[in-house]
Amino acid sequence: MSSNITVERICEHCGKTFLAKTTVTKYCSLNCNRRHYKQKIRNLKISASNEQTLSTRTKAINDQPAEFLTVKQAARLLHCSERIIYQQINNGRIKAIQLSERKTLIKRKHLDKAFKQVDFQPIQPAERTKNPALVYCISMTDAQQHFGISEKALYDLIKRNDLEVFSNGKFSYVLRSALNQIFYKS
Repeated sequence: MSSNITVERICEHCGKTFLAKTTVTKYCSLNCNRRHYKQKIRNLKISASNEQTLSTRTKAINDQPAEFLTVKQAARLLHCSERIIYQQINNGRIKAIQLSERKTLIKRKHLDKAFKQVDFQPIQPAERTKNPALVYCISMTDAQQHFGISEKALYDLIKRNDLEVFSNGKFSYVLRSALNQIFYKS
């Protein structure tokens, strides 16, 4: 909406004097308006970044080691996952206090104490047992046919009785004597 009046104004961006047709005009041109807007946004971003840097500096200065840590904080401190911390708690290696179902706290000294070891003991891999000769074993498909049971029933039977399954190539075998004991109990 224009009017018949002309008012002499000073541009807020470049500082030049111009004739405006309204009393609320702030800029001499559209380019000055755009440049001032971009500069204002840039200054807001810079000030937000400066505030964040300042708050981080003051936090680092005022930050003292907490006596109690949450599982998340302990995981961040040890550079590991929360799951590993929970495993260590369940194993009894780290003492923790469970305040509620969703809040577990760990005392800092218990965490430090858990990782002080006198001697490092590497975990030895379990020694593999040598597969018995195939003469003493029966393949899974042969066992299904011989004992007249389904594949699922055979696998359930093996799992229930904790029988060892041996592999040779793409075939799986189980001890014939172990299956005979199960099927021909007398």
